[in-house]
Amino acid sequence: MSLFLSSLILFVFGLAFGSFFNVLIYRLPRDLSIVKPGSFCPSCEKPIKWYDNIPILSYCLLRGKCRNCGAKISLKYPLVELAGGIIFAGTPILAKLTGFSRVPGEEVTSPHIAVAIIFLSILFLTLMIDLEWQIIPDQLNIALFILALISVFLLKPSFSPSYVSSLIGMFVLAGFFFLLAVLIGGMGMGDVKMAVGLGFLFGWQMTLVIAFLSFLIGGIYAIFLLLRLIIVRKYKPRIAIAFGPYLAIASAITLFAGEKLLNWYLGFFKTAG
Repeated sequence: MSLFLSSLILFVFGLAFGSFFNVLIYRLPRDLSIVKPGSFCPSCEKPIKWYDNIPILSYCLLRGKCRNCGAKISLKYPLVELAGGIIFAGTPILAKLTGFSRVPGEEVTSPHIAVAIIFLSILFLTLMIDLEWQIIPDQLNIALFILALISVFLLKPSFSPSYVSSLIGMFVLAGFFFLLAVLIGGMGMGDVKMAVGLGFLFGWQMTLVIAFLSFLIGGIYAIFLLLRLIIVRKYKPRIAIAFGPYLAIASAITLFAGEKLLNWYLGFFKTAG
């Protein structure tokens, strides 16, 4: 099967999973069951028929409104569905181009693709929920850690170079974030738990890349907020900024380009020497 055809099929599956992403994004932070009841309108709470729940298409046919009560449906829902399609279809394409971090030169297999798709899906859910609620549900962190265990112990070559590297990465990243949370209150426990799974999945070297990129991205966004504050001149004594989205973005970059970024950075020292 060609890469184009397989990506097209994955895109369709991704749209369907994107619809499920919407369920998780809505229900996990509210501690609602993700099984029962079925999909319902948040405004009138009436069940949504299957033909009104077709990803993207139903939103367009209904013109962004609930069939029962006429309430406006947020554009976020079809965009999340589209994001699911992009994650599923884009992962094998990027994998073919990059080979993934830690498996360059090795054949990228279907298990690699499957783990990467699930991993990116978890990151996306983390980003969306943490942006709105400033929390990372334990269910997502548990899923991330289980995925890391599967990758390290069953997938060879893995995204982590060794079991020892995974253990070091887990304790280094989670320990560092825990110290930040305790000493200066700059981290939530959800970030610490997320760091456990990330460190174990990637190993200690890629963990350093994730930490650097997450703080870099967070710093750039903080500068943007500061400049906007200066321009608008509206002082806010405290602005809550979730760190999970920066971790998610940094981890996605590291998945595909972490090895290249690390080698590029170490190349400066070789040149200087």
